[in-house]
Parts: sequence; C-alpha cells; structure tokens
Amino acid sequence: MKNATSGALIALCLLVLGLAVTQRDLSGNPLGPLHLPAAQFVVTSEHDAGPGTLRDAILAADRLSSRAHIEIAVERVMIESALPALTNPHGVDLDARANAGSIDAEHLTSGAVLQVNSPATTVRGLKLRNPHGTGVIVNAASAVLDSLTVSDSKVGVLLAPTASGSAIQHGTFEHDETGVLAEPGIHDLTLTADTFHDSTRAGFWFVSAAVQAEGPHAPAADAAGARERVRIVDSTFAENAAGVVLANQATLVEKSHFTANRDSAVLVLGGAARIEDSEIRATQGTAISVTSGRAVHLARNTLADNKATAIMARDSDVTIEHNELTHDGVGIVAIVTQDAGAPVIRDNTITGASGDAIVVIAGAARVERNQVTQNHGAALRVLDLATASGRVKADPHLEANVFKGNGIDTPVSGVYPLKSTP
Repeated sequence: MKNATSGALIALCLLVLGLAVTQRDLSGNPLGPLHLPAAQFVVTSEHDAGPGTLRDAILAADRLSSRAHIEIAVERVMIESALPALTNPHGVDLDARANAGSIDAEHLTSGAVLQVNSPATTVRGLKLRNPHGTGVIVNAASAVLDSLTVSDSKVGVLLAPTASGSAIQHGTFEHDETGVLAEPGIHDLTLTADTFHDSTRAGFWFVSAAVQAEGPHAPAADAAGARERVRIVDSTFAENAAGVVLANQATLVEKSHFTANRDSAVLVLGGAARIEDSEIRATQGTAISVTSGRAVHLARNTLADNKATAIMARDSDVTIEHNELTHDGVGIVAIVTQDAGAPVIRDNTITGASGDAIVVIAGAARVERNQVTQNHGAALRVLDLATASGRVKADPHLEANVFKGNGIDTPVSGVYPLKSTP
C-alpha cells in the first residue's frame, strides 16, 4: 500500500509539472513546451475584446513570469477603449507583421492607446490612427519604438522621465499636434531616422522652466558643459509649425533635414543645445531662433531659401560657425540686451540674402573670418541699442572678414529701438 501511494504521488507530481511547462494559445490549445526565450501570442482578431484580440494578448503577456512576444497578424484592430498597459516585468516584444498592425482609435474617447510600463520593451511596426489624445506613453526605461506610425493625435509619443535610455527609430508622425513630447528629467533618449510632418505645435518638444539653484543640493538648468539628454539624428521635419522646440534641456540635433516649417525649424528658449551638420530650407519664419541660450553651438549647417532670418540669437552664449547661408531673407542677427556673453560668429559663408547678411545689435560680438558676398543689403550692420535708460553701444570685434559684392560692403552703423519682442 505504501509503494502504491508513493507511485500515485509521483504520477501526480509529473502531471502537475507537465501542465506547468506547457504554454497555450489564446483559445487554450496547447502549443508545446516553454523552451523559447519569450512566450508568443498571435493576434488573429480585429475586434476590441475577446479571444485572439490584441487586448487579450496583452492581458495574457502581463500575467507571464517570463518575457512575452505578441505578434499582430491582422491588418486592422478596432479599439473602443485604451489597451491594457504592458506591465510584464521581463519585457514585451510587440510586433506587427507586414501589412498588419493598423490600430484604429477613432472611437477612443480618453486615455492613451498604449502604455509601455515594461522595461526593455520593443514596439515594432504599429500604425496608430486617430488617437485624438496620446498615441503611446512610455514610462519604462530602455524601450524601443521601431517603425511606429502615429497620425492625427494630440501627442504621438509621450516619454516620461522614467523612460530614460529609450529610442525611437524609423518612426512617422503625421498631422499630430505634437509628434514626440519628452518630459523634463529624461536622459539618454535617441531619435533616429524619424519623420515629422504637419505638426500643428511641434515635431519634437522638450521644454522645462529654468531652474534657479538655491543651496548646495538644488538642481541647475542645463547650461555650459551639460550632458545632452536627447540626441536627434538623421531625422526629417517638414511643414510643421515648429520642427524642434527646446528649453533648458540639453539636446543635440545632427544630420537632420528641415523643410518648409512655418514658424521655425529649431527654437531654443534657454539652456544648452547643439545643432550641427543639418539642412534647413524654406522656413516661413526664423529658421533657427535662440533666446537665453547657454553653450549653444550652431555649426556646419546649410540654411537656404528661408524667408525671414536664417539665424537669430538674443541674449545667448552662442557660437555660430562654419555654416553656409544662401538666399535667405536676413543672414545672422545677434542681439544683446543684457550681460549674456559675447556671441561668436565666425567662418560662415553668407550669400544671396535679400536683406542684410550680418546684423549686430549691442554688445561685443566676435565677427571673424566670414565670407559675405553678393547679398542685397549690407554685409554688416552694427546697431546701438536704444532703451528707456539710455543707449547700449554695439562694439563688435571684427577680424579677417571678406565683404564683397554686397549692396553695401562697408559696415553700416545705426540705432535699434528696443521692443518687448525683437
């Protein structure tokens, strides 16, 4: 009897073990032993809820004690409410097959379409249509959004400070209010080969108020020497209200393309930034505008056919060097209304401006080794600043510039009356 009892107990244990190591699909059918690195669920229904749906797959993935893989095999998914957040602590790979993965959020009245709360999660190939609110919220570190499309949203992707180390690559953001919004505090965020088109506010928005340091442990705003929190590489910004808007969050924009943006291509409203090796064309307003910037570097950019001013810097520690400006309204304008350091304008090529090539208003800007030719206005216009309390002299340092074939080659002096907005 004792041996029979022992045998029955062993058989029962083997049965339980067999059940524990067998995975099942969304209909409860066995799929084989759990020997793969990630349990896989395939979305085969376009409905909002029920067996085979994306909602059911996410709920199942969140219950796992291992990494999960969700594959969308249907062309379109209709949702009536926000999808469950991805919360699997081991991460989720959410992929859409070719010609699949279009999520129609037309009837979603509140909440984000998808929240990523699982670290090291990948979302690949999804197309979010008409989210009205936010497309994707990323709350977890090291997420990768690959080949994501979001259109007609208020915010395409919202990245919380906890999303540090994340990447958005090969994404398309169209007709959104803001394509990608990064919240203050995030770091090591990379955007690569993304396209932003017709955003009514901005393609990329990364803004915080300036922080005044008070005491030894108070945080300081990004300034000289600050490590860049965001890197935007090889991305395209076309026909947005503004391409990139930055304030007090150190950011690098490089090898990117800006075309026909309405108000500005790049707007820096404080803090550090680098705009390098990029091409900016046909902006309706000021192409690059910097106000109260600290350690701003504008280098090796091509600016052409911008209707207003190509580069304007006000009260900023800014270096503008090795840029090529062609057929803009006005070339470079540097305004100093307070003690903000001396702007550096050197080794630039400026030609074909319909107005002046370089305008210096107050302060002691360094204007060195620029090639200024064939502009319709003055090669250099130097203006004292007239304020209610008196006049602030413009006293630029000029060295080895070439002024040739302009409407006026000799520097022109004058007075600029201070207004609340230049």
